[in-house]
Amino acid sequence: MASRGFGYDAIPVGDVQRRAAESPYGLLTRGRAAQDGYGLTVERLKKPPADPNAQRVSALAEHDRRAWEGALKGAANGPREEIELPDGPTVSVATDSCVSVARRALYGVSWDRTQYSLQSLHNSVVTDTHDHPLVRSAERKWAACMRDEGFRYESREDPLKALKKRLDAAGSDPAALRATGREELRIAVRDAACQVEAGLAEKISRAQKQVEKALPTARTSLLEEFRAARDGALRRAGAGTASTA
Repeated sequence: MASRGFGYDAIPVGDVQRRAAESPYGLLTRGRAAQDGYGLTVERLKKPPADPNAQRVSALAEHDRRAWEGALKGAANGPREEIELPDGPTVSVATDSCVSVARRALYGVSWDRTQYSLQSLHNSVVTDTHDHPLVRSAERKWAACMRDEGFRYESREDPLKALKKRLDAAGSDPAALRATGREELRIAVRDAACQVEAGLAEKISRAQKQVEKALPTARTSLLEEFRAARDGALRRAGAGTASTA
């Protein structure tokens, strides 16, 4: 950004550990359920991290603001790479933005294609695992367990939908938000227990292995490409940190 005549301060990355602990299958541990529930109320109450660039950008004239955003994220009419994803849409990525320049410098020139292709593969595996007979059977056992506890849910998405609706109705009312938070913890604790009773995590693990085993080699090789790019980035980042120490 500085080489293009703009100031920029790095934005805090947020709670990386919380994001890393999230399961694409909605699996809950008893400990996390008792502490955070599904994380819905906590997320609603959490203030977004302050953008250190907000004041700088707001002080710019409209033309300069568009130029700043174009330099950071790529101009609307700037050069782009079209990435055709397997069994998915085409993703258009700006190649002249400071974000893309930084990504290529850290991860290598093929990072965007590898990352988006791997994300597409990940989504496909998760979807097929959700639809696997082993998982469907375990989810029926989960629903029966929840009914025994007084919760008439057909799908594991149902409690989240109900709680999100309740949070929306609560708005900014502190008492309503606290009551929703308590209810979220109560439901999540029972959800986690019923997941254990239904053997859901074990069934998902078995189903995912079967889904992955059926994948063609051309798709599974994406994981090796991703690991190579990630490991190279970690080495470069480590070298950069050591040189500035």
